[in-house]
Amino acid sequence: MKQEHLAIIGCGDIGTRVGLGLVDKGWKVSALRRNPAKLPDSFTRFSGDYTRAESLRLIAELQPTHVLFTPLPAGRDTAGYERGFLGGVNALIESELLRSSRYNIMVSSTRVYAEVDGGRVNEESPLTSVDPAAVAIINAERRFSETGHARTCVRASGIYGDLPGMLLARVQSGVASSDPSRISNRIHREDLAGVLEFLFLEDVAEKPLPGYLVASDSEPTPIGEVEAWLAERLGVRLERPLTGVGSTRGNRQCNNQCLKSLGYVFKYPSFREGYRSMLESQA
Repeated sequence: MKQEHLAIIGCGDIGTRVGLGLVDKGWKVSALRRNPAKLPDSFTRFSGDYTRAESLRLIAELQPTHVLFTPLPAGRDTAGYERGFLGGVNALIESELLRSSRYNIMVSSTRVYAEVDGGRVNEESPLTSVDPAAVAIINAERRFSETGHARTCVRASGIYGDLPGMLLARVQSGVASSDPSRISNRIHREDLAGVLEFLFLEDVAEKPLPGYLVASDSEPTPIGEVEAWLAERLGVRLERPLTGVGSTRGNRQCNNQCLKSLGYVFKYPSFREGYRSMLESQA
Protein backbone atom coordinates (compact mmCIF):
# COMPACT_ATOMS: atom_id res chain seq x y z
CA MET A 1 0.00 0.00 0.00
CA LYS A 2 1.40 3.37 -1.04
CA GLN A 3 2.30 5.71 1.82
CA GLU A 4 0.13 8.82 1.96
CA HIS A 5 2.21 11.86 1.06
CA LEU A 6 1.15 15.44 1.73
CA ALA A 7 2.79 18.38 -0.03
CA ILE A 8 2.27 21.66 1.85
CA ILE A 9 2.75 24.73 -0.33
CA GLY A 10 3.37 27.96 1.56
CA CYS A 11 3.96 26.12 4.82
CA GLY A 12 3.58 28.49 7.76
CA ASP A 13 2.16 27.85 11.23
CA ILE A 14 -1.08 26.20 10.11
CA GLY A 15 0.58 23.99 7.52
CA THR A 16 3.26 22.96 10.00
CA ARG A 17 0.61 21.92 12.54
CA VAL A 18 -1.20 19.86 9.91
CA GLY A 19 2.02 18.24 8.71
CA LEU A 20 3.17 17.29 12.19
CA GLY A 21 -0.21 15.75 12.94
CA LEU A 22 -0.06 13.62 9.81
CA VAL A 23 3.60 12.63 10.31
CA ASP A 24 2.49 11.20 13.64
CA LYS A 25 -0.05 9.11 11.71
CA GLY A 26 2.56 7.68 9.36
CA TRP A 27 2.32 10.10 6.46
CA LYS A 28 5.23 11.49 4.50
CA VAL A 29 5.22 15.29 4.40
CA SER A 30 7.03 17.59 1.98
CA ALA A 31 6.80 21.35 2.46
CA LEU A 32 7.82 24.52 0.67
CA ARG A 33 8.44 27.96 2.13
CA ARG A 34 10.88 30.79 1.52
CA ASN A 35 12.91 29.87 4.63
CA PRO A 36 12.80 26.07 4.94
CA ALA A 37 15.10 26.15 8.00
CA LYS A 38 11.97 27.01 10.00
CA LEU A 39 10.33 23.72 9.02
CA PRO A 40 10.50 20.56 11.19
CA ASP A 41 13.22 18.02 10.49
CA SER A 42 10.53 15.40 9.95
CA PHE A 43 9.48 17.20 6.75
CA THR A 44 11.20 16.97 3.38
CA ARG A 45 11.98 20.68 3.06
CA PHE A 46 12.07 22.88 -0.04
CA SER A 47 12.86 26.56 -0.53
CA GLY A 48 11.00 28.59 -3.11
CA ASP A 49 8.34 31.03 -4.21
CA TYR A 50 5.04 29.20 -4.76
CA THR A 51 3.92 31.76 -7.36
CA ARG A 52 6.69 30.44 -9.65
CA ALA A 53 6.11 27.03 -11.23
CA GLU A 54 9.84 26.23 -11.26
CA SER A 55 9.87 26.39 -7.45
CA LEU A 56 7.30 23.60 -7.32
CA ARG A 57 8.67 21.11 -9.83
CA LEU A 58 10.98 19.26 -7.43
CA ILE A 59 8.03 18.55 -5.14
CA ALA A 60 5.92 17.61 -8.16
CA GLU A 61 8.50 14.95 -9.05
CA LEU A 62 7.80 13.26 -5.68
CA GLN A 63 4.20 12.65 -6.79
CA PRO A 64 2.38 13.49 -3.54
CA THR A 65 -1.02 11.93 -2.94
CA HIS A 66 -2.40 15.09 -1.33
CA VAL A 67 -1.71 18.83 -1.56
CA LEU A 68 -2.39 21.61 0.95
CA PHE A 69 -2.09 25.15 -0.41
CA THR A 70 -2.04 27.87 2.26
CA PRO A 71 -1.62 31.13 0.32
CA LEU A 72 -1.04 34.64 1.59
CA PRO A 73 -1.27 37.89 -0.36
CA ALA A 74 2.05 38.99 -1.83
CA GLY A 75 1.08 42.57 -0.91
CA ARG A 76 -1.84 44.38 0.71
CA ASP A 77 -3.14 45.83 -2.58
CA THR A 78 -5.27 44.04 -5.16
CA ALA A 79 -2.21 43.06 -7.21
CA GLY A 80 -0.72 41.42 -4.13
CA TYR A 81 -3.85 39.32 -3.62
CA GLU A 82 -3.93 38.38 -7.29
CA ARG A 83 -0.32 37.25 -7.22
CA GLY A 84 -0.51 35.43 -3.89
CA PHE A 85 -3.76 33.57 -4.56
CA LEU A 86 -4.45 33.29 -8.30
CA GLY A 87 -0.75 33.39 -9.20
CA GLY A 88 -0.12 30.59 -6.75
CA VAL A 89 -2.91 28.41 -8.12
CA ASN A 90 -1.71 28.96 -11.68
CA ALA A 91 1.82 27.92 -10.64
CA LEU A 92 0.47 24.76 -8.98
CA ILE A 93 -1.24 23.83 -12.22
CA GLU A 94 1.66 24.76 -14.49
CA SER A 95 4.14 22.77 -12.40
CA GLU A 96 1.92 19.66 -12.66
CA LEU A 97 2.16 19.28 -8.89
CA LEU A 98 -1.49 18.24 -8.83
CA ARG A 99 -1.00 15.53 -11.46
CA SER A 100 -0.54 12.66 -8.99
CA SER A 101 -2.67 13.93 -6.12
CA ARG A 102 -6.04 12.46 -5.18
CA TYR A 103 -7.34 15.26 -3.00
CA ASN A 104 -6.27 18.86 -2.56
CA ILE A 105 -7.16 21.69 -0.19
CA MET A 106 -6.78 25.43 -0.66
CA VAL A 107 -7.20 27.63 2.43
CA SER A 108 -9.37 30.57 1.44
CA SER A 109 -11.27 33.21 3.42
CA THR A 110 -14.81 34.12 4.47
CA ARG A 111 -13.95 37.55 3.07
CA VAL A 112 -15.35 36.25 -0.22
CA TYR A 113 -18.98 36.68 0.94
CA ALA A 114 -21.18 39.58 -0.14
CA GLU A 115 -23.14 39.88 3.12
CA VAL A 116 -22.58 43.21 4.91
CA ASP A 117 -25.68 43.58 7.13
CA GLY A 118 -25.00 40.92 9.76
CA GLY A 119 -26.88 38.05 8.09
CA ARG A 120 -25.82 34.41 8.13
CA VAL A 121 -23.65 32.92 5.41
CA ASN A 122 -22.82 29.35 4.45
CA GLU A 123 -21.20 27.56 1.53
CA GLU A 124 -24.04 28.55 -0.84
CA SER A 125 -24.22 32.26 0.03
CA PRO A 126 -23.63 34.97 -2.62
CA LEU A 127 -20.07 36.14 -3.16
CA THR A 128 -18.91 39.73 -3.28
CA SER A 129 -18.21 41.61 -6.48
CA VAL A 130 -17.21 44.94 -4.89
CA ASP A 131 -14.14 43.99 -2.81
CA PRO A 132 -11.25 43.68 -5.32
CA ALA A 133 -9.03 41.68 -2.96
CA ALA A 134 -11.87 39.25 -2.24
CA VAL A 135 -12.59 38.95 -5.97
CA ALA A 136 -8.95 37.91 -6.45
CA ILE A 137 -9.47 35.16 -3.86
CA ILE A 138 -12.73 34.08 -5.54
CA ASN A 139 -10.98 33.83 -8.90
CA ALA A 140 -8.26 31.68 -7.32
CA GLU A 141 -10.91 29.40 -5.78
CA ARG A 142 -12.59 28.97 -9.17
CA ARG A 143 -9.31 28.21 -10.90
CA PHE A 144 -8.42 25.71 -8.16
CA SER A 145 -11.81 24.07 -8.59
CA GLU A 146 -11.29 23.66 -12.35
CA THR A 147 -8.37 21.25 -11.90
CA GLY A 148 -10.63 18.20 -12.10
CA HIS A 149 -9.26 16.71 -8.89
CA ALA A 150 -11.21 16.09 -5.71
CA ARG A 151 -10.67 19.31 -3.78
CA THR A 152 -12.02 21.62 -1.07
CA CYS A 153 -11.64 25.36 -0.71
CA VAL A 154 -11.71 25.90 3.06
CA ARG A 155 -13.02 29.39 3.78
CA ALA A 156 -11.53 30.30 7.14
CA SER A 157 -12.75 33.20 9.26
CA GLY A 158 -10.40 35.25 11.46
CA ILE A 159 -7.58 33.03 12.70
CA TYR A 160 -6.47 33.59 16.28
CA GLY A 161 -4.61 31.76 19.03
CA ASP A 162 -1.13 33.28 18.98
CA LEU A 163 -0.01 35.42 21.92
CA PRO A 164 -0.74 38.14 22.50
CA GLY A 165 -2.74 38.46 19.28
CA MET A 166 -4.13 41.73 17.93
CA LEU A 167 -7.46 41.70 19.78
CA LEU A 168 -6.10 40.61 23.14
CA ALA A 169 -3.27 43.15 22.95
CA ARG A 170 -5.72 45.92 22.07
CA VAL A 171 -8.06 45.09 24.94
CA GLN A 172 -5.13 44.88 27.36
CA SER A 173 -4.25 48.44 26.36
CA GLY A 174 -7.83 49.57 27.08
CA VAL A 175 -8.79 50.25 23.46
CA ALA A 176 -12.13 48.98 22.17
CA SER A 177 -13.73 48.84 18.76
CA SER A 178 -15.62 51.90 17.56
CA ASP A 179 -18.30 49.55 16.17
CA PRO A 180 -19.22 47.13 19.00
CA SER A 181 -22.18 45.66 17.11
CA ARG A 182 -20.04 44.38 14.23
CA ILE A 183 -20.07 40.57 14.14
CA SER A 184 -16.82 38.81 14.98
CA ASN A 185 -16.18 35.41 13.37
CA ARG A 186 -13.08 33.44 14.29
CA ILE A 187 -11.41 30.06 14.36
CA HIS A 188 -8.57 29.07 16.68
CA ARG A 189 -5.43 28.08 14.80
CA GLU A 190 -5.49 24.66 16.50
CA ASP A 191 -9.00 24.08 15.16
CA LEU A 192 -8.16 25.26 11.65
CA ALA A 193 -5.23 22.84 11.57
CA GLY A 194 -7.53 20.20 13.05
CA VAL A 195 -10.12 20.78 10.32
CA LEU A 196 -7.53 20.41 7.56
CA GLU A 197 -6.07 17.24 9.05
CA PHE A 198 -9.59 15.89 9.53
CA LEU A 199 -10.42 16.45 5.85
CA PHE A 200 -7.31 14.64 4.63
CA LEU A 201 -8.07 11.67 6.87
CA GLU A 202 -11.68 11.63 5.71
CA ASP A 203 -10.46 11.48 2.12
CA VAL A 204 -8.27 8.47 2.94
CA ALA A 205 -11.37 6.87 4.48
CA GLU A 206 -13.12 7.54 1.13
CA LYS A 207 -15.72 9.85 2.66
CA PRO A 208 -17.44 12.34 0.33
CA LEU A 209 -16.21 15.90 0.91
CA PRO A 210 -17.63 19.26 -0.23
CA GLY A 211 -15.99 21.56 -2.74
CA TYR A 212 -16.34 24.55 -0.42
CA LEU A 213 -16.39 24.62 3.37
CA VAL A 214 -16.81 27.37 5.95
CA ALA A 215 -14.30 26.98 8.79
CA SER A 216 -15.41 29.14 11.70
CA ASP A 217 -16.32 28.46 15.31
CA SER A 218 -19.87 27.94 16.53
CA GLU A 219 -20.58 31.37 18.01
CA PRO A 220 -20.46 34.46 15.79
CA THR A 221 -20.53 37.29 18.32
CA PRO A 222 -20.67 41.12 18.30
CA ILE A 223 -17.10 42.28 18.81
CA GLY A 224 -18.18 44.44 21.75
CA GLU A 225 -19.28 41.32 23.67
CA VAL A 226 -15.94 39.62 23.06
CA GLU A 227 -14.06 42.72 24.17
CA ALA A 228 -16.20 43.10 27.32
CA TRP A 229 -15.62 39.44 28.25
CA LEU A 230 -11.88 39.84 27.83
CA ALA A 231 -11.77 43.18 29.68
CA GLU A 232 -13.58 41.70 32.67
CA ARG A 233 -11.05 38.89 32.95
CA LEU A 234 -8.10 41.20 32.43
CA GLY A 235 -9.40 43.77 34.91
CA VAL A 236 -9.14 46.64 32.43
CA ARG A 237 -11.51 49.45 31.50
CA LEU A 238 -12.31 49.92 27.85
CA GLU A 239 -12.77 53.30 26.18
CA ARG A 240 -14.37 53.67 22.78
CA PRO A 241 -11.97 55.31 20.33
CA LEU A 242 -13.00 58.37 18.34
CA THR A 243 -11.84 56.75 15.10
CA GLY A 244 -12.44 53.27 13.78
CA VAL A 245 -10.28 50.38 14.92
CA GLY A 246 -9.75 47.38 12.69
CA SER A 247 -11.37 46.40 9.42
CA THR A 248 -14.77 47.59 8.24
CA ARG A 249 -15.04 44.90 5.56
CA GLY A 250 -18.28 42.97 5.66
CA ASN A 251 -20.51 42.09 8.56
CA ARG A 252 -21.77 38.54 8.64
CA GLN A 253 -22.42 35.47 10.78
CA CYS A 254 -20.53 32.43 9.51
CA ASN A 255 -22.50 29.18 9.74
CA ASN A 256 -20.34 26.09 10.34
CA GLN A 257 -23.15 23.51 10.16
CA CYS A 258 -21.69 21.80 7.09
CA LEU A 259 -18.37 21.27 8.85
CA LYS A 260 -20.02 19.90 11.98
CA SER A 261 -22.22 17.60 9.90
CA LEU A 262 -19.05 15.99 8.52
CA GLY A 263 -18.17 14.99 12.09
CA TYR A 264 -15.56 17.56 13.07
CA VAL A 265 -15.62 18.38 16.81
CA PHE A 266 -14.23 21.78 17.79
CA LYS A 267 -11.61 22.03 20.52
CA TYR A 268 -12.58 25.68 20.93
CA PRO A 269 -16.28 26.01 19.93
CA SER A 270 -16.48 29.68 20.92
CA PHE A 271 -14.24 32.62 21.77
CA ARG A 272 -14.60 31.81 25.47
CA GLU A 273 -12.76 28.48 25.31
CA GLY A 274 -10.13 29.86 22.96
CA TYR A 275 -9.31 33.05 24.82
CA ARG A 276 -9.55 31.34 28.22
CA SER A 277 -6.82 28.97 27.09
CA MET A 278 -4.72 31.89 25.87
CA LEU A 279 -5.16 33.82 29.14
CA GLU A 280 -4.21 30.76 31.18
CA SER A 281 -1.04 30.22 29.15
CA GLN A 282 -0.19 33.90 29.50
CA ALA A 283 -0.57 33.90 33.29
